[in-house]
Amino acid sequence: MLNENTNFVKVAALSEVADGKPRAVRVEGHSIALFQHEGAVYATDNQCPHMGYPLVRGRVRKGVLSCDWHGWSYDMEGGGCFTGGCDDLATFPIEVRNGDIYVDVASGGKKRDDAHFLLLKEGLLSTDSWTLSKAIAIMLAKGVSEEETLEIMVKHMGHHISTDEDAFNGGRKLAMMMNGLKVAHMYQPEDRLIPLMMSASGAAGRLGDRPDRQPLPPPVDWQKLEDWIRVFTTDKEWEGIEKCLITARQLGGHDGKIIPLFFECAVESFFLNHSNNLINLAHLAELQERFGWELTGELVCSLGAKTLGQGRGRPGELHREAIQKMEEIDHIFDELPQGTSAENAADYDEDKFSAALVSGDLDEVFDAVTENLTAGVPINTLATTMVMTAADRMARTPVNMSPGWWDLKDEMELGSTVRKVLRYGGTKVAAKALYHAAWRFFNNRWLNIRHQPITEARISTTPVPFDEDAAITAILDGIESVRIQEIGRRTREYLNAGGSAERLMVEMGLCILKDDNGEELLSSIYIVSDEWKTCESHPARNQLIVGLARWATDIRRNAGNDSAVQTAHRFARGETATELYE
Repeated sequence: MLNENTNFVKVAALSEVADGKPRAVRVEGHSIALFQHEGAVYATDNQCPHMGYPLVRGRVRKGVLSCDWHGWSYDMEGGGCFTGGCDDLATFPIEVRNGDIYVDVASGGKKRDDAHFLLLKEGLLSTDSWTLSKAIAIMLAKGVSEEETLEIMVKHMGHHISTDEDAFNGGRKLAMMMNGLKVAHMYQPEDRLIPLMMSASGAAGRLGDRPDRQPLPPPVDWQKLEDWIRVFTTDKEWEGIEKCLITARQLGGHDGKIIPLFFECAVESFFLNHSNNLINLAHLAELQERFGWELTGELVCSLGAKTLGQGRGRPGELHREAIQKMEEIDHIFDELPQGTSAENAADYDEDKFSAALVSGDLDEVFDAVTENLTAGVPINTLATTMVMTAADRMARTPVNMSPGWWDLKDEMELGSTVRKVLRYGGTKVAAKALYHAAWRFFNNRWLNIRHQPITEARISTTPVPFDEDAAITAILDGIESVRIQEIGRRTREYLNAGGSAERLMVEMGLCILKDDNGEELLSSIYIVSDEWKTCESHPARNQLIVGLARWATDIRRNAGNDSAVQTAHRFARGETATELYE
């Protein structure tokens, strides 16, 4: 019964709420906890802000309400949280009239309008995946601008990596952040929580402290700084590189030259065994392009410097031989045909190039790259062959011994990254990047995968009855049940029968991500989706999806985090464990 001219709603008789005997009531779809304590009556959200346990099952002492599950404590009247940084409890105005309890739900609630942002910041500092999941779930439910959320993550990551991470871990965390973001955008908002949580986990970490890096005093100009950056790259002095980058930004007018210079340095022959540099720098370039220098400047200068100035170790015999080969052909990069197009590749023998990549012979691998480059075959065409060769190998690799999934993923990702190097670094730099990707194939010569032509379509000529819904269910069940021996066949049959590849990738991605190994496949989920569109006319592109399905199945441990994600979604909607007890 609604009292006129007020928002107060009658919820219970005072006699029904005894001291020490709280009661939960439903008001406008919310579970409200009623307490009588030391002569006063209180109304709070029955959902513990930590993980949603019903607070009527907690205990009260001197106005402090403590949850029985994890012990988080709250001020019953004001809702302030004693345990977490910003997980305050919603409380509501209450009146007792003629022996009845009235609650004003509309005027009560959360005490902090920015609680979701504070929660996100707390999760980024603590690296707690539940706090991050909860913060992001609340933001999605509230319709908070995703861009605003991401800007907080990017700013935090920049300071974290610049003060607390080296090149390897910084690159790994940046990759996780960017891949999570890209994969999240493949899905509708209601399905984005897991990849966004993984993205936030990549950005999370403690914030260290160090003196502000001041620019070099004049006189300096860009040409000097560029020369010095190359010197410090050769000498493995990342702090010198960072100092030069900070100075270049302070001079102004040179921001557009920094990313291309990164790629020019990263394709030097002495980085041949550090091809992940190209992947990480591509992520850095994409991050800067999306969020701008003001937000990413600290991260770009720090991680870019650490990437180029990292220690490289002493090269082995074959590594030295490969470096020498690159130095011997250095002259060809200035002579490459410019503005090449697909027409230049009329005589391109893709199967021959693919076979050379996996030949295990260094001369054959590098000579094949040189032959096709100088013949005018477009760099993007060669990158496609690399991606498809890697995908075909992933789709067919034996799984009875070490299948080398991560090595095959590197082949595919490097081939795909060559396209980004072309975009940000230009033709000459991307041409050199092809040798770095080819070296990855040579390094994987230990993999026991017989080469087969990739220009032959993997299409069955035998018609089979096809029910798309049933086929997708069977594929997902095969992944869930770790039936590696059949998953490739089922996926191939689905695609050959004309099933929607886009639908399968969406469903398979969600299945993979809820598994505890999901973050390991973030990059491959995105690459497969992106290359599926890029390589639309390639006869072997089905192998992209087949390979991903096999890898996801083989490394699965049947210990997913789906229940935690569902809990976060319910938490954000106000649907929690209270339903189990009411």
